[in-house]
Amino acid sequence: MDLRRIDPEHELGRLREFLSGSDSHDYLLEDIDEWIGEGRLWAGVEGESWVAFGRLHDLGRSEGWVSGLRVGISRRGQGLGGQFLTGLLSDARSIGLTDLRAVIEDGNVASRRLFARFGFRPIFEMALRRAKAGTVDAEPLRPARAGEGLDGPIGWLPSRTGRVDLLPGTDGGRFGRWDPHILDRWVKEGKLYVGHGLAAAVQVDWLREPRTMWVNPLQGEPGSLIPAIALLAKTLGQEEWQAYLPSTDDLRRVYVNLGLIPHAHWGDRIHLYERIEGRPASR
Repeated sequence: MDLRRIDPEHELGRLREFLSGSDSHDYLLEDIDEWIGEGRLWAGVEGESWVAFGRLHDLGRSEGWVSGLRVGISRRGQGLGGQFLTGLLSDARSIGLTDLRAVIEDGNVASRRLFARFGFRPIFEMALRRAKAGTVDAEPLRPARAGEGLDGPIGWLPSRTGRVDLLPGTDGGRFGRWDPHILDRWVKEGKLYVGHGLAAAVQVDWLREPRTMWVNPLQGEPGSLIPAIALLAKTLGQEEWQAYLPSTDDLRRVYVNLGLIPHAHWGDRIHLYERIEGRPASR
């Protein structure tokens, strides 16, 4: 199998055909237009046939994001996943990416074992949750003003992982190292909303059907921040909102009680994996 960079301008149709053939309900069929502008797309090719696909996304500061690794149904279990990942790691080195991350659903045991074999280690457990926008009894969030700081430390993913789930299209990707200057940028872009002890960054043009905004929760207890986000989504003309959230047994129960549901294409537990160049691989 050879790896070849995909030309999105001329090969988008073929990419959609490959993804549909692997899984007609693949969530990438909805997200691929966004991916085209964000990353280095690769196909695993044998002769004229595509047998694998994956993306390497440069987050900046030597950080990268590996995602979308797919192997055609008829070729699974034949070692192609390992060959493809080897090629992506080689591409990462060629452009100076030394810290790589990936998210893998808990039930995808084959992928978890594959990534572990190549030196990726699970560092944090998350949940991808979505909920309806709504007019609820909650404190309204307002746009943050220039120079306005947040009360107390930033919570949620940034404080727990030292990384931040960056909004799509902002600062290059997701799960890069946390940088306080990101807040200044979000204020300038009109994406940071605050309330009393509450803060969240949002992107409203993330998904148009249904109108869904991506949310990066930053500060506040779930019982107050999540209803405030639902109200904000309604105010901004959105139908739903979606976010990566910390995942523990207690928090998952809280999310259920607050009306949040798992994403249709992901399980209830998602692992954030990390690989740092030079660190020995697991055996």
